[in-house]
Amino acid sequence: MVEVLLVEDDPFTREMMMTTLRSMGYHAAMASNGQEAVEFLQNEKAEVVLMDVAMPVMNGMEASRQIKKEGSDSIVIMLTAFGDEKAMEEAAEAGADDYLTKPVEMRALKARIELAKKARTFHIARAKLLSQNKMLIGAQEKKISAYIEENYSLAEELFTRLSLAAEFRDDDTYEHTMRVGRNASIIAQYFGKDAEYCYRITKAAPLHDIGKIGISDTILLKPGKLNNEEFEIIKTHTSIGKKILTGSSTKILQLAESIAYSHHERWDGSGYPQGLQGESIPLEGRIVCIADSMDAMFSKRPYKEKMPPEKVREELQKNRGLQFDPVMVDAVLEHWDTLLEFYSA
Repeated sequence: MVEVLLVEDDPFTREMMMTTLRSMGYHAAMASNGQEAVEFLQNEKAEVVLMDVAMPVMNGMEASRQIKKEGSDSIVIMLTAFGDEKAMEEAAEAGADDYLTKPVEMRALKARIELAKKARTFHIARAKLLSQNKMLIGAQEKKISAYIEENYSLAEELFTRLSLAAEFRDDDTYEHTMRVGRNASIIAQYFGKDAEYCYRITKAAPLHDIGKIGISDTILLKPGKLNNEEFEIIKTHTSIGKKILTGSSTKILQLAESIAYSHHERWDGSGYPQGLQGESIPLEGRIVCIADSMDAMFSKRPYKEKMPPEKVREELQKNRGLQFDPVMVDAVLEHWDTLLEFYSA
């Protein structure tokens, strides 16, 4: 099995990208058109397919349809010079899992490939889980209990890996999402919520930025300050997150949907995407707003040093009733020493 199958008709571009992929340490293969890619995948597996759109014999759109129709578990990333919304919709309809605009920045390419490999692992695990569930029919009670326990553990792991998928592209430590879940659970407890709610928000809060998957790496990985247009695009990660998580029958993902959509709302109504104010903001959104902000202030980033505890406390007080629910700030400050223990190491 190869890690990356490059499908590109231009010889110069093909050789240049193959050299780059190999220099990144990937076991890569290449095809010069869609038909060759389809035939390659009929005989060998590839974790990720980098698929050019405009090619002779069989173009990228048709090749993607054929690959998905034949049941391949490869993650298809479409490469095209056309970065408009219509082109993205056409790629998605053809079965593409992701989309990159040429010319491709190499750091962004590596990030997308790594994210695609994680997504493939997730989909394979999910298919395995569904297959295992079918095997439960007619099993003895003892075996049913054993399978349920195993599948529960797998579901827990999938929640964790899905949470990490969003952070993979702009958080090299992968720890931010887990800390936000922990902080959210503690704050919910201080706010008087029961154990069941605290457990759910522990699992749901790490998915707060899942919508970043839909934001271009050109913007998400930009080292400098974003301009107004770029910031407006970044803000759409809340709506994208809602779309990704909507429609679930599980209470955790229902809670995660609400969090993804509302965690950038502000108590004074100046937040986004809806400009909600005060208690019209869902409780879980208010909790994750402060949990996420606290961890960001306590954490070191490539563009900033971590804040000392007294400065974080000052910022929470300064934004009491502005960004944050004032009662929630009071609850956090009342238990400040306990929360601070998590960041003292």
